[in-house]
Amino acid sequence: MQSVKTGMEIRLESAGELAIAKLLDLDPRSHDLTAQGQTFDLHSGEIYAALPDSKAVDSRYYTYDLSNRVGDIRYIYEVKPQHFCQRHEALFNAIDTFCRSQGMRFVVLTREEFGDLLLKNIEVLHQFHRQASSYLANLAEAVDALSIKQGHVRQVLKSLEPMNHYLIAALLNGVLKVDLSSSSILSMDFHVVPAHGELSMLQVLRYA
Repeated sequence: MQSVKTGMEIRLESAGELAIAKLLDLDPRSHDLTAQGQTFDLHSGEIYAALPDSKAVDSRYYTYDLSNRVGDIRYIYEVKPQHFCQRHEALFNAIDTFCRSQGMRFVVLTREEFGDLLLKNIEVLHQFHRQASSYLANLAEAVDALSIKQGHVRQVLKSLEPMNHYLIAALLNGVLKVDLSSSSILSMDFHVVPAHGELSMLQVLRYA
């Protein structure tokens, strides 16, 4: 996956990790997104950029799926199916304790908690952002110039074509917003409201 923030390629190991990585990449609060960048020894407290050549008898290694920063805090993410999480609570508690001792926060994420509709919308937004980043601002400005920005999306954007391009640019730039959990943005059959420059629609995760 190519990050829309840095342009760097991020290698991911599963479809679940890819979906969550796109969600984190679009979140305006998030920066420094990486994948499988370090390994923690939960026993010794050591942090490795690569696994040691020899493993100590009492070592307990953990390599995170994703990591980013929100403000000054570094977050470590484990992305797993819900049934896996229920069986590995003790391991996750140990990782959480380790992360807190290092000033980090540990979060377990599952596709199930977000739902397929929201993740599909995130995928569409991320792909468009990656492929048309140089045009986003101009498209969003055209939407922002409209006198009416509330109502059915087809009515609001009736003077702009291709309508879906203007919509996505407006969503990514805080001109319009829609509930990404209840409507498919590909359907073009939902209501939009003005976003007034804020991007809370893309702030899906709740941080403690």
